[in-house]
Amino acid sequence: MNKEGIAVENDIEVIYRYKYLPFNEGSLKMIADGTLKFTCPLDFNDPFDCMPAFDPKSIESICEIRPDLIKKAGKELGYSPAKRIENKWRFRNNVKTAIASGEFVKSIVRRMGIFCVSRTPCSPLMWSHYADSHKGFVVELRIAMDSPRELIQQIIPSRVEYKKIRPIINWATPDEYELEKYFFTKSEDWSYEQEERTISLDRVAGIYPYSRNDFLCSVIAGTKIEEVNYERLKNEIEKASKVLGKKIQLRKAQLARNAYKIFIPGHLNQDFNGSESNE
Repeated sequence: MNKEGIAVENDIEVIYRYKYLPFNEGSLKMIADGTLKFTCPLDFNDPFDCMPAFDPKSIESICEIRPDLIKKAGKELGYSPAKRIENKWRFRNNVKTAIASGEFVKSIVRRMGIFCVSRTPCSPLMWSHYADSHKGFVVELRIAMDSPRELIQQIIPSRVEYKKIRPIINWATPDEYELEKYFFTKSEDWSYEQEERTISLDRVAGIYPYSRNDFLCSVIAGTKIEEVNYERLKNEIEKASKVLGKKIQLRKAQLARNAYKIFIPGHLNQDFNGSESNE
């Protein structure tokens, strides 16, 4: 496996991705029940995430240049066709205000669900921020490209790009690709996450099944996990292994002795398989 979490195994490309989780009943369901939590972007801890910046001048000409967008925005905002015709100019002004304020975009992203993963299980910040200060665990997903296509499409993530400047949308002549790409762009401040995400445009935020048999690979316990929780985690993994008829490995992250690093003894990726003597 290379640093991107990609390997070739038996001539099949395989990617490995990591979900950081706090220890709780909901998180354990990813192992016990084979479910994933998709989150609404409006609930993310980054207020910029999935909220496009726009060119203010483009709003002024949007009614003339993009009547299709005005119609779509009106529908999103709950205006009936009769209401749009009856109060044409007021309607247009209201839509322009909704687009400028971000309410139009919010009406769209409310129906989106996003599942986020990382390319590394060894980020101290990720363990702190998303795995309850190293007291939680990380689920390792193994996504082989020879898995059933319909299953891969439900879980395969795309890379998030990190930039200094927010992408700016020209509402009068928006590029559909650029608009979609915006949902995969974040500030450089978040680059430590090495994030990839699966976006669902037809499933709102909620809990959805995935194939444990195809994708659940291993679990990594945090360095500060409580003993009782570690035993519970071990028990759930053993039960899942028995049901699936395959061994789900349980490992425990460790602190390097001479560096500010996390390493995972026994992990197949040598970048994660350090030892205290070579840190």
